[in-house]
Parts: sequence; C-alpha cells; structure tokens
Amino acid sequence: MEDPVNYNGEITDGDSIGFNQIKRGFNFGDGLFESVRVFNGECTLLESHFNRMLNGLKILKISFNYSFNLKSLNQYIDELLIYKNIKLGGKVKVYVFRSGLGTYKPETNQISFLIEASSLVDNKYILNKKGFLVDIYKEYTKPINKLSTFKSSSSLLYVLASISSKENNLDDHLILNENNQIIESTNSNIFLLVEDNIITPPVESGCINGVMRLEIIKIIKELGINIIESNIEKKI
Repeated sequence: MEDPVNYNGEITDGDSIGFNQIKRGFNFGDGLFESVRVFNGECTLLESHFNRMLNGLKILKISFNYSFNLKSLNQYIDELLIYKNIKLGGKVKVYVFRSGLGTYKPETNQISFLIEASSLVDNKYILNKKGFLVDIYKEYTKPINKLSTFKSSSSLLYVLASISSKENNLDDHLILNENNQIIESTNSNIFLLVEDNIITPPVESGCINGVMRLEIIKIIKELGINIIESNIEKKI
C-alpha cells in the first residue's frame, strides 16, 4: 500500500476509500479530529485525547458504541505505527465523523473514523530559540460557543489565517474571538510571561482547549509558577 491508513478498524490503502464513505466530513465538516504526538514509536497522552474526542462526539450528536473505546483505539494506532515502521518520532491524526449520506439532515448519526500516521525527524519536542514573526489576523474572528474548544473539521478560519501568514512572509497569525480578544495562534495556544506570572486565555474566550494546553498548565503549577487565565485584549 502506498498510503496505508486505518479506516473503521481496518488497515487499508487511503487511495481506495470511496468518496461516499467520507462525504459528510468533506461536504459539511461534520466531524472533528485529534493530533497525537508519537515518541519512541508510542503515542503520548492518548487517554486525554480520547476523552476529548468523546466529549466532542456528544456535542456533535454522533453516536458511538462499545467497540470505539480507548483500548481498541490504542490497538489500531499501534498496528498502523508498526505497519508504517514508525519506531521513533511521529504524529498520529484521528478523524471522527458522521457516517452515511444525507443533506444537512443526516441519514444516520453513527460514527466513522480514520487514523493516519506519519514519521517526524525529531523524537522529542524542540525548543524554538529563534522565535516567530507573527501578526494579528483581522479578516475573520472566531465565534464563542461549545464548538469553539474542539478541533472541528470546519477549519476555514485557520486555513485562511495560515495562507495570510504565507502571503505576508510571517511565521504565524494570532486569532481573535468575536470580542476582539487574542485567544490563540493558527496552530498553538498562547502563554505569556508577565513579570512572575504566566497568562493564558481562558476556555471561555473560545480558544482550543487541547490536551497540550492542559498539560502545560499542569506543569506550570507543578513548578510553583503562578498561572492566570485571563483575556488578552487587542491593542488598537
């Protein structure tokens, strides 16, 4: 297989998956995804990612049964990593979406899922010592609602902001919510060091409440550093 993925529990060639099998995710962005980092050929923090997916599925009203559980997901990922010979650093993306066809009104609410894996050069997180050149993305803002905290398949805001970064020779853009508050970048959460405190936007601001965000907050607290969840206002 040139492009092996796991589709609904079976390793298959990604090119062989029919359009109708993923049509709802393609047409309506009717799903969500999680990105999981791989170290030494093993996924990290998978349970936290899985629990986030379950919370998202409940909000999207996508049904899942006992066969979609943490143990089976871990097994599917391990099989794919072995199949692709990923023994060191890598990245796994788990897409979950509504099965079947239909228009805005789906024919079913049952789950489908697709897992892909790719190797990375680095087998650990690398500190960026050079920094990034960034700006604030002003063309569109992000609404604040229950969907805001998940990585939805409807990611046009991040796509357009990333294109703008490339067009303007920037490394990244900062995203604003509907209240013109800075909440995140196109691909990461924000943590600001201000004197002896670290400030990060609260979940209520509409930022992605990702697994890495929670892990960083946990580490900051363990180090005895004061962390404040506070809105970051855009300066005019």
